[in-house]
Amino acid sequence: MFNSIKLKLIIWSLVLFALVFTGLELTLYYKLEGVAIGFVDSHISSEVGMLASLAATEEKHGQLEPELYEITGAASGEYADMLSGRYFQILTHDGEIVTNSPSLYLADAMLPIVIPGAEGVYDIVDGPTGRPIRLFSKAFEFEAGTYIFQAGDTLDDTNLLLSSFRKMILMAYPLVFFVCGLGVFIVTRLALGPLRLFSEKVGEITEEKLDERVDASLMCTEVRPLAESFNVMLGSLENSFDKQKQFLSDASHELRTPTTIIKSYCDITLSRNRTEEEYRAAITKMGSAVNRLSEIINRILVISRLDSKTVQLKLREVDVFGVVQDVVNLLTGAAETKGIDIILSGTEVSVCGDKEGLTEVFTNLVENGVKYNKSGGRVDVSVAKEGENAVVVIRDTGIGITTEDQAKVFDRFYRVDTSREQTVGSGLGLAIVSSIIAAHGGRLELESTEGVGSTFKVYLPEIGSVA
Repeated sequence: MFNSIKLKLIIWSLVLFALVFTGLELTLYYKLEGVAIGFVDSHISSEVGMLASLAATEEKHGQLEPELYEITGAASGEYADMLSGRYFQILTHDGEIVTNSPSLYLADAMLPIVIPGAEGVYDIVDGPTGRPIRLFSKAFEFEAGTYIFQAGDTLDDTNLLLSSFRKMILMAYPLVFFVCGLGVFIVTRLALGPLRLFSEKVGEITEEKLDERVDASLMCTEVRPLAESFNVMLGSLENSFDKQKQFLSDASHELRTPTTIIKSYCDITLSRNRTEEEYRAAITKMGSAVNRLSEIINRILVISRLDSKTVQLKLREVDVFGVVQDVVNLLTGAAETKGIDIILSGTEVSVCGDKEGLTEVFTNLVENGVKYNKSGGRVDVSVAKEGENAVVVIRDTGIGITTEDQAKVFDRFYRVDTSREQTVGSGLGLAIVSSIIAAHGGRLELESTEGVGSTFKVYLPEIGSVA
């Protein structure tokens, strides 16, 4: 469940939304709090300024103390109500109260004494009724000395406003969260729709439908590369399955021939009594068929191991010229019986390789040069160094290979039609050769002209160039 892309997208989106929404709420809350308190600050600052102006007026009349008649006369309205939450107080620099609002002395209370500077000080304190108030204190210089003017205003309205805002947010939060979650779910479902369509289409493709493809043009931009890559992989898989089926079909066909021969000779031989010579001849024929069968099976096993990468090459320094020379010496006798000359030339070149595997490669190539050659023909074998590669060239004057067949001669069990009646082979030799060379990090090239001959070039990394 938790491996679901949709679920992960929804969870992460909601978490991100919650963080952003909470951050926005906190920002708006503190902004609103600042504006509300700023409004109160502006009011009490104006009140302090007004009180200072009245005090300056009284000082001109020479009656700043002790009565402060002008200020006392202004202490009406909300300042006269003990429960109004609005207060003012004037102190001497020593902290002695000169006068205060009726809302204070009726409550037999006083504001906290604060010694401010010329710029004034804002603070939040508990008022006479125990409710928080915003207090502003500022010192003014008069001829009679320094006086501290204080004005306070209740924060009830501000706190009520902030409380209402908090309640509104708490009520809206679940609804907004639900709407956002629903939106994310819908958007995620729509966004993952092409991927779901792709998954359904892939699920319809079975071993019997490997020729089908996903229509990448119907996919969105993000999924299209995945669909195209899948189609490429599907093509490779289809090709692999086709080769496997062809391999099984060809293997069955090749194995049927020697087994048919063995069965036929058994049936014929056992149909009546035979002489010793007839039994010996029959057994000899069956022995040849068994050898043929054994050769095919061994080559199939080699191909299978090469395909499955289970063959461990015994890599060591190998003199390519020496390996080729041994192969030529081995096949010279058989070539001479057909009137074919094998000519070897070249120089010593060392590679890092498997000696047995390389012997198999060159034996197959030189043997094919002899097998598909004409009487009086020749096979030229040369070993040389080109750049960082050892190059072995096997050139024959045989029947050659058509352009059409050249693309298929390395396929398993493939044999050129013109040679089937003249020679016997498993059709696996060149496939094995190609696989062994590839395992050595080399390459094999073929040039051939029908009726003129063929040239095989084997490129193997020289020992100094192998990383």
